[in-house]
Amino acid sequence: MSILSVSSFSLREQLGPIDLTVVAPEGREIRFSTDFPALFDIAEFPRLAAARFGVAGVETVAFQFTGPEDPRLDRFAAEAAAAGTRLLNVAVDVGDLLTEDPVRRADDVATLTTWIDRCAALGSTFVRVNPGSPLSPNHGITPPEHLVDALSVLGAHARDRGVRLLVENHGGPSSNAVWMTRLLDAVGQENLGLLLDLGNFDVITGPMTAALTGDPDSPPLPLRGSAALEPVYRGIEALAGRAELVHVKAHAVDDDGSVGLVDLPRAFAILARHGYRGPLTVEYEGTGGDPWARTRQVLDLTAAAFATTR
Repeated sequence: MSILSVSSFSLREQLGPIDLTVVAPEGREIRFSTDFPALFDIAEFPRLAAARFGVAGVETVAFQFTGPEDPRLDRFAAEAAAAGTRLLNVAVDVGDLLTEDPVRRADDVATLTTWIDRCAALGSTFVRVNPGSPLSPNHGITPPEHLVDALSVLGAHARDRGVRLLVENHGGPSSNAVWMTRLLDAVGQENLGLLLDLGNFDVITGPMTAALTGDPDSPPLPLRGSAALEPVYRGIEALAGRAELVHVKAHAVDDDGSVGLVDLPRAFAILARHGYRGPLTVEYEGTGGDPWARTRQVLDLTAAAFATTR
């Protein structure tokens, strides 16, 4: 039976300002910031999610905290335990392990090691890191050896600390299912697993990344139900058998309850065909409206498709 979970990122528009720095391949830092109001504290999220959604698990993202020493991380974990929910995962967006600069890469490995230790101490089941910058170009299908080495080191360290290291299809080459499969094979299952995001494939992440970085030649997002989205389902098919955690990605929930961009029932059918019974975390990425109500719609859609523990 799958655990149904929700990410605090789904409620980001009520959790205060966000300040995220993403490293471009050439080492340039690109900063993304928002001025969302703080209607409640991030540490309260597990309790509120359990009360409003009845979920059995919660996730969070590192950039919603000031850093690994932020005491709200301890409160977040304590609130989850008190509510009887499981802290499934902390997603950490740090650095660029794809960089060919050994000094920068060593610094990123050191920072990620600190986060792994912190997540292990919090009792998180998983910690997700990026296999390179989401802004990296998607050229080729063979991950470089230095990335494999870095993830092997981090994965072994995580295993020693009692937490499972995951990578996610999260933009750049990681959104290519062939590249990701080769990376998982190269590092090995002992030290690395997969977080499969149902919406993070090239045909979607490419236009979204280009728009975020102000690329004037940004291609349009594919329309819901269009043939342009077929690569998403092929990617899910290719990776479903490797998934240890799944992000149920909803880019939008309309007032009539329809969910997109991805046809989630179709995606769920692929997961079921591959025998997936792991955790399912809803990650609502839409804007505007009531994020609680819209996240609930995605949770209900997910629960209806799977036998879940809520």
